[in-house]
Parts: sequence; structure tokens; C-alpha cells
Amino acid sequence: MNSDRIKRLSLDEIEPALRVELEPTVARLGYFGEFFQVFGAIPGAVIAFMSYTKAVKAPLADNENEVLALAVCAALGDSYERIQHERLSLRLGFDIDWIAAAEGRTNANMALLSPEETALRELALAVISGHGMGCQPAVSAATLALGSEKTTAALLQITRFMSIATLCNALDMSLPVPSVF
Repeated sequence: MNSDRIKRLSLDEIEPALRVELEPTVARLGYFGEFFQVFGAIPGAVIAFMSYTKAVKAPLADNENEVLALAVCAALGDSYERIQHERLSLRLGFDIDWIAAAEGRTNANMALLSPEETALRELALAVISGHGMGCQPAVSAATLALGSEKTTAALLQITRFMSIATLCNALDMSLPVPSVF
């Protein structure tokens, strides 16, 4: 496979400043994921990306962030990031049925999502399906449900998750842990 030609670094091989930045994430996850093994080769970009992540996530509550992550990753077929967010959602106290609804799994009880979570999920799907075009009704609905600041943060977070999903899919990344399903 061509992606096998792209070097994967160990935690010890990455730049010391990036290692310090990633150690809390590695400790929380219990493993050094393939995403950071690959993109750790560009340490300045990873550090900037993590700073961007913190800033974009700040206005959103955990449930809002997780519904975006799960909806985007499920819609784009990115099992790498989806599985990480399934596991994070459980640690945050969301139950398996809520996770199934956030992902839009077959036979999921979508009524488990609040109106705000539903608006975010629909916004994510609209942005994905139209590549940002024609999603103004979903933007308006999310703004009514959540306000301008959260909708703006959600749009940034949706495109961030789209980028991650694209990268993970392009390199056929996998995790050393299973899905919660």
C-alpha cells in the first residue's frame, strides 16, 4: 500500500516541543495514534493545529463537540477519528444510544439528541453534502438554536473534522482499539 511508504514516527522520534504538547493526549488515549505518528514529521503544523483545535472547541460544550465529531466522521467513513470520539463520548458520560444517534446509525433513536444537537448534526451533514454550498438553511437553524458564536465555532469545527477525516481516509489509518459498537 502506498501509504505504508509514509514514515510513522515513534513518540521518542518526534521533536521534543511536540512531544511535550502530545504527552497529555497520549496519556488520555493510552496510545500514540497513527495520526500523530505521521503528521509529527511536521511539528510546527501539529502544534498550530492543536492550538487551533483548543480555540475552536472552546465555545462548544462537550456534547456539541462530540455530536459534530461523530456526525462528520461517520458521514465521511473515517473510522479512525470516529472510534476515538466514540470512546471519548463514553468517558464524558454519553451512553451508547446517544452515540449511535449522533453518528446516525441505522435504527438509532434520533429523539435522544436535543434540538440543539440535532441542529448541529444537520449543519454538519449539510456542509458535507454540499461542500458548504446550499447549507444556509442549516446555518440559520443552528444559529436560532445555539446563537451566532456557537454556530461559527461549529462551522470551524466541522471543517476541522472534515480535514482530519480526509487525511485519515487518504492514509487508511487504523487504531489499536475497537469501536464501542
